[in-house]
Amino acid sequence: MMGACRQGWSGALPRLRFLIVGALMISSVMTLGAVHAQAGPPLSIAVSGNHFVSGTGATIRLLGVNVPSTEYACDQGWGDASQPLTLATADAIAAWHANAVRVPLNEDCWLGLNGQPLFGTTVGYRQAIETWVTDLNAAGLYAIVDLHWTAPGTHNADGQRPMPDDHSAAFWTSVAGTFQSNHAVVFDAFNEPYSPMANGNSSLAVSWSCWLSGGCPVPVANQDGTINDADTYSASGMQAMVNAIRATGATQPILLGGLSYANDLSGWLGHEPVDPEHQLAASFHNYFGESCDTTSCWNTAIASVAAQVPVVTGEFDQGYDCASPPTSPSGLISFDNTFMNWADAQGVSYLAWGWWVLGNTSTRCSALGDPGDNYALISDYDGAAVSPDGTNLHTHLAALAGGAGLQITTGSLPAATAKVKYSATLRASGGDPPYKWSMSSGRLPAGLHMRSTGLITGKPTVKGTFLFTAKVVDHKTKAKPHTQRTGAKTLSITVN
Repeated sequence: MMGACRQGWSGALPRLRFLIVGALMISSVMTLGAVHAQAGPPLSIAVSGNHFVSGTGATIRLLGVNVPSTEYACDQGWGDASQPLTLATADAIAAWHANAVRVPLNEDCWLGLNGQPLFGTTVGYRQAIETWVTDLNAAGLYAIVDLHWTAPGTHNADGQRPMPDDHSAAFWTSVAGTFQSNHAVVFDAFNEPYSPMANGNSSLAVSWSCWLSGGCPVPVANQDGTINDADTYSASGMQAMVNAIRATGATQPILLGGLSYANDLSGWLGHEPVDPEHQLAASFHNYFGESCDTTSCWNTAIASVAAQVPVVTGEFDQGYDCASPPTSPSGLISFDNTFMNWADAQGVSYLAWGWWVLGNTSTRCSALGDPGDNYALISDYDGAAVSPDGTNLHTHLAALAGGAGLQITTGSLPAATAKVKYSATLRASGGDPPYKWSMSSGRLPAGLHMRSTGLITGKPTVKGTFLFTAKVVDHKTKAKPHTQRTGAKTLSITVN
């Protein structure tokens, strides 16, 4: 995620996804959770033809979320992560009927290069990642370990770059060696390869031949830096990444993202690396506003790849820059569900970006029908889904699992009159009653209060329209301690 200028109105879309984090980051240090034992048979995944199979031979797809921050927090000194990565978090994700989580890593923090990690130690960072992967597996989730932030030579791994560098093979030698015996882990060789020339700010290009074999010069500057075509490094190719992983004895599946920030798979089959284990899959990233963001393109460019090898949509989202929202959002509003329905029919896996809390950032987003959480799926770390991407994914995965999940059924709330007693009760369905209600963001009109029963009551004192996100949690039982469900919905009350 976080690729540089993309086509269409999305423009600096990927850069924004990082800048939002910097603007909203808190300075508290987050560390990762304790190791927990996994109940039941161990998870296992392998490639068989054009799909994945479990250890029992059952066909599976990877469906879930990206959990950001392990790629940047260590570099910026926040911690090993900037959010709680614990078994409780893993359980909250699993409660969405997800079965996979993508874990983005920082090259320098893992290898201990160029003064990194800025927070803690290399040993601490590695142990934190291992613990997080263990917790994910304990919750029944596959872990996709992703090389996300990189840098060549003595430069700091402070962002995304076009291609792997002179440290990337060593990174995979170490990471693959660490997880060699864990067959619930999938390796994502390089987050989002891209050609600088396609961004319009460089004369340097990455061809599919270079994607495979490396050797082409690419800018040292990260995607958000000032590009200098005279300051370059020699790209390493995907074949070198596959070779480094396999040299450790690791046999797990390897995901390989295409060009154009993994949105272009046109040359993937023609340049597929040699893998003695025959365990390669294509990684596709799909955001609204990119070149291949329509059903016609998916049918033309993605389905043909999915007919030969597994395709994993490592990132997707209909999110956008709230500071500059689309002028015609009709296609955007249906993007998530259109894509998930298409992917279901094609047997394509998908993981949405991102499981983090960013908060309300713009009233202009609210005007388009969501609370302004750019590229966020949740409004709190208990897993309350936030509109649009979180609610879309939560509802869709619940439907695939054979149930409607826990949903707030209140469509709208009645208007109130200033200084007159008001009473309205929120309603929900699904899950296991009794429900417990709270407010995860926004605010009620002054004078009104929400009870845990879902009753909103009081005498409003100020006129206006007030937006808030209601959250409902169902009953956690001893028999089902890891299946507590949550639901969330943005509502409003107008006081006349």
